[in-house]
Amino acid sequence: MKMWWIPFSKTILSVFFCSLFFSASSAAISGELAELSKEELQTRIAKLEIGLGSYVIGKKLSADQEKTAAKFSGHKTHPGTLKFNDGDTYVIIDKDNSVVIAVYRRNKNAGKDDFKAMVGELMLTYGEPTTMAHGKTMYWWFLEDGLIEQELFESVKAKGQLETIEFLATVKFSSSLDVDTMRTQKEKNKDKKDETTLINDNYVMIQSDVLSKKYLHQ
Repeated sequence: MKMWWIPFSKTILSVFFCSLFFSASSAAISGELAELSKEELQTRIAKLEIGLGSYVIGKKLSADQEKTAAKFSGHKTHPGTLKFNDGDTYVIIDKDNSVVIAVYRRNKNAGKDDFKAMVGELMLTYGEPTTMAHGKTMYWWFLEDGLIEQELFESVKAKGQLETIEFLATVKFSSSLDVDTMRTQKEKNKDKKDETTLINDNYVMIQSDVLSKKYLHQ
């Protein structure tokens, strides 16, 4: 079944995100991927080519990005990592080798156009989301060979077998307002004089849970 956001056109800064980055850390590390070293995981993740702008998780910073990191670092983060910002994009890297571990972007005052632009960019880059939660959060789940499609994800979930799948990385988009509310705002308020401006807090986070856990168990 096709999702409603197909037609969109192309158009995260505090300790909260440090905790968000390691939100899955309480779970035990298990499975084949967990047996890999950080370096091996980073290499596999890099092949997925997922990130924000020029920052791709699993890949080492370029020379110019290294300069940006040196200039705008200082944010609180977990031992073994370094966090810096490049404009509104925040990047968490491996302190030892400057490899991107996670990248996020947050807009606390996103209007309808900002919302559509971000979702549209993600859709054009990664395709249809794998799943959606609570009407406010979209997930793109990646296996080693790429994005797992919605139909397959739902089929495996229905059989209670999701725990048998090792996801390598995730793209997560979250909105403080219901996604459908943001999508239909213009349709419900065609008279611009009476249009109500909806402002939401949205962010996108791209990371690998299995790699993040390595920094908590090292």
